[in-house]
Amino acid sequence: MKKIKEIFNPNTKNYWDKSYSKKIETREIRSDGDHLQKFMPLFKKAGSIMDFGSGMGGNIQYLSTKLEITHFILLDHSEISQNFVRDELLGTKDDRGNTFEYTLDLQDIPNESVDLVMSIEVLEHITEYQEIMDRLWNKVKPGGIMLISVPVKGIRDRNREHVNKFTVSSMFRIMSGFGETVHISPRTYSKRSGRLSTAYFYVEKA
Repeated sequence: MKKIKEIFNPNTKNYWDKSYSKKIETREIRSDGDHLQKFMPLFKKAGSIMDFGSGMGGNIQYLSTKLEITHFILLDHSEISQNFVRDELLGTKDDRGNTFEYTLDLQDIPNESVDLVMSIEVLEHITEYQEIMDRLWNKVKPGGIMLISVPVKGIRDRNREHVNKFTVSSMFRIMSGFGETVHISPRTYSKRSGRLSTAYFYVEKA
């Protein structure tokens, strides 16, 4: 029973290894694409960008086609996804002067060393999200940005993979713990109700 729970528990490495293996077979690489475009002024000012929960590398792949001479750090606890992105998708550098670093552990990144830390649709899967956000914040340089996107449907969120049920107000309160000014931007809306489904939040480190 314990092994079965681990296989279907979205907080475990085994769960995501299995998910990424299927995506690699079908070459299913998604990104926030046009959604990220609205933050391009922030990305262009960042000499280094870390993607926490980088998965199949889609967001970094997208950004690397828009930016130059940027150091990207891809962090994910799945060796399967990391090996795929490094060996078959992005490598360690490109012809735009961008470089790519891969790590499985947040501890490998020095504190106050990254200009922009982002985590897109990840924290809803992590029980210890507050601890993770505190650690991500520690990695941001003074004057840098932490950009987070999560579902904001609250109790309307029926996705079994989501162990946290955020709302706009709860995320605003959480992000307010890191800085006085919290920027909020819509990401997606429900096709059925028209209500906001996911949103971006970002805060600058003083």
